[in-house]
Amino acid sequence: MITSIQIEPVRIQFHQAVAELMAYGFGHQFQKITSLSTYDLAYVFEQLLQHPAKEQHTLRVIARHNEEIVGTMGLKWKEASNRAAITTLHAYSHWWSKCNRIGNWKLLQLIIGLHLLKHTPELHECYVEDLVVHPQHQGKGIGTLLLQWAQRYMLQSRALSFLSLHVASHNYHAIQLYERHQFRKQRSTNSFLTGLLLDENQWHYMTYEGDYYV
Repeated sequence: MITSIQIEPVRIQFHQAVAELMAYGFGHQFQKITSLSTYDLAYVFEQLLQHPAKEQHTLRVIARHNEEIVGTMGLKWKEASNRAAITTLHAYSHWWSKCNRIGNWKLLQLIIGLHLLKHTPELHECYVEDLVVHPQHQGKGIGTLLLQWAQRYMLQSRALSFLSLHVASHNYHAIQLYERHQFRKQRSTNSFLTGLLLDENQWHYMTYEGDYYV
């Protein structure tokens, strides 16, 4: 395990490095539908970090070793107000204008892909949108540190009562990691559309609630 890992909210100077990590970690899911290169996906993700859609409360954290970003994780939970639709459209308009060099059709395809993977948390649910570890630092306990940070964050918040996430059913390594940290599978769903467009058709929904489970 790498020592001296700092887990902290992402700062703007790290957006590019985090976006590149996100493109590596799950960008392949969108390459079939969009044909975008990893470089272009990283650029699009960077703009999403700059102009996030405020549909829920969100938090992106990084695992940092000195000045190197070795991991990242996105969390979101339910927004109490009803400003979601307005702020989402406003954010997307900024994002679209920044990314128009990619092409309107490919951007639309990417939005479709993002929507297919979207999960809307219920009240008191803290959802792990993604968790990515740098390829050169996998197997060093960074995923564990990020999960433990999320667990502490949830347990310390009065507004949150459980963590949740989705994982592809064939991602056995990730499933084992989550189970070691007391996540339990609640249900499995099959999606024809995500299978057709994103090459992922079965997903497990898993939850963690500390000493007892949802």
